[in-house]
Amino acid sequence: MNAIEVKELSKSYDGKEYALEGISFSIPQGEIFGFLGPNGSGKTTTVRILNGILSPSGGSALVMNVDASKDPVKIHSFCGVMTETALAYENLTGEENLHFFGSMHGLTKEEIRERSNRLLKSLELYEVKDKKVKSYSTGMKKRIQLARALLHNPKVLFLDEPTSGLDPEAAMNVTQMIRNLSKENGVTVLLCTHQLKYAEEICTLYGFIDKGKMLGFGTLFQLLSKKNSSIFLEIRGENIPNIDKLESKDGRTIRVPIKDDAEASALIQDIIAKGGKIYEARQVRPNLEDLYFEYQKEGTK
Repeated sequence: MNAIEVKELSKSYDGKEYALEGISFSIPQGEIFGFLGPNGSGKTTTVRILNGILSPSGGSALVMNVDASKDPVKIHSFCGVMTETALAYENLTGEENLHFFGSMHGLTKEEIRERSNRLLKSLELYEVKDKKVKSYSTGMKKRIQLARALLHNPKVLFLDEPTSGLDPEAAMNVTQMIRNLSKENGVTVLLCTHQLKYAEEICTLYGFIDKGKMLGFGTLFQLLSKKNSSIFLEIRGENIPNIDKLESKDGRTIRVPIKDDAEASALIQDIIAKGGKIYEARQVRPNLEDLYFEYQKEGTK
């Protein structure tokens, strides 16, 4: 089942220029989707339409088979949102914020108490639950926003830079929590971030968007395949003979495009047979950052 289904989605604010131009993508339930693009690319507009805050100019946006523009109240009942605009109330304590938003979702007092305590402890906020949010650090405010988004056990979670402003240990805890929600509870996550290394570490699907157009969508392997991106064998050694298809040579290091493990093995054996010395050999694939800029560059043509 697809948790999110977007078909030919478009949005214009003035009837002339489009913030979204007919984008389409599907996110299966339980996936962590990295929605990647520069500021003004259309990410926020897409998320607001999926949350029922904005109405599309064309196309459709379904969340758990519910049309976001037709039944936003139902959408809010099973979606959690942590964005730069979904803030906690600064003059309430952390616990008061969770009790307020829990009651908005129709939870009982006992459900709110149990879930609040669990989230506050897991996000290391329990000791400051009685302090007003305005006294919290940036990282603590980020974590109380995440607690608010998770309080009603959402099936779909929209996150905007969930680890920015967090220290390394807190960021690691939040990342592990997101992974567990996806793997153990089947929660679908749409993650907007500018941190490409972080996206590659946590996400299972990726979408590249720019100027309202979807430039690429799929797993890392699928995105690589669509660009016919090569795998390289990088070898560090001495007396390396001349090799066909040599991509680059820098002192003691060479870089050669290969197709698979068999070709890598044959190349290494050939170098050794011809008297070359190999100190290190490793296969190098383009990472998410390489792909992102390649798709962005292609989109500007």
